[in-house]
Amino acid sequence: MVYDKQEADRLRAARAGDDAAMASLISDQLPFIRQKAASAASVSGLDAEDLAQEGLIGLLNAVRSFDFYGGAAFRTYARTCIVNSIRSALRRATRPGAVPAYAVVPIDSAQSMTVGASDPQDIVVGKEQAKRLLAFVDKHLSEREQAVLRLYLAGCSYAAIVERLSLKDCKAVDNTLQRIRKKLKSFS
Repeated sequence: MVYDKQEADRLRAARAGDDAAMASLISDQLPFIRQKAASAASVSGLDAEDLAQEGLIGLLNAVRSFDFYGGAAFRTYARTCIVNSIRSALRRATRPGAVPAYAVVPIDSAQSMTVGASDPQDIVVGKEQAKRLLAFVDKHLSEREQAVLRLYLAGCSYAAIVERLSLKDCKAVDNTLQRIRKKLKSFS
């Protein structure tokens, strides 16, 4: 059960589509995401900003899948999802047949992924950036891309996404996710 009523209210609001609540949750966890991404990048040689995006996906998945009566605090659950998402990205990058790092399009600019935003000004900027990101996704992604992204963030496998959206094959899901990444690259 969530012990902090204010946090529970923010979670419910974020799930209901309240951009300010989602931005607040993202802003709270952004320093942790950046720190974990930088740490993983330093030992793996992968790009810290890409790993931070994976951590953000983990957070968004945590917001959508958190069980209010599961016995864990949201912060604990979210951080576990963030770390697991980054670890999954590391495993995908090192499996045989993985796309080489130089062929992957970075999700956003390196300047936006600085470690340890604890300054109140950085927190406010982070909240504004999260709001702009949500608005960007609504404006620039097609309905199909948004549907694929939603299912991907909910933890669905490529095969499950193909089945639920009646797509041709798993390659169609991968291509859609690559288009999403390219579009998100223009987000600044």
